[in-house]
Amino acid sequence: MYLINYDFHDIYALIVFFRNYPDRFLHYIPAVQKIVEYIEKTAESNALDYNNIRNILKEYYDENDKFLSWVTVENQYTANIRIIKKEAVYRVLLKIMCEMTEYYTDKDRFYLLCDAVHNIPLVLADDAKPKKAINVMVQQYRKKYSNLFLKEELRLL
Repeated sequence: MYLINYDFHDIYALIVFFRNYPDRFLHYIPAVQKIVEYIEKTAESNALDYNNIRNILKEYYDENDKFLSWVTVENQYTANIRIIKKEAVYRVLLKIMCEMTEYYTDKDRFYLLCDAVHNIPLVLADDAKPKKAINVMVQQYRKKYSNLFLKEELRLL
């Protein structure tokens, strides 16, 4: 199933949560892995569902994480709904999620990663030509940790 633009807003909010509370990533690793699995399946079906990301997160939500309480709200979207079908967009999201999962134990790297990528889901959902903006966003992360981060994925956009 494809994601809609509002699912990308939820991914943005999730990354901001992890940037602010990096120690909570460990609790949500199963949720992130489930999101990755869901994104990997998007190309298999043309079906459309709402609240995909928040429904996955809801299963793992801890009431003590007040900043994530938005996952408990079932949104009803009535306007400006866009289905995101471009495969390259999903590759970027997958790369971000995999990088987070791989490096969450390195606090400095994890923070810089989340700081660099948190706006990328919004740009992917709303910008017809996101390459330049994303390259600027991840510039510091590339410089410090991984020069090739997202380069292949952005080439496909």
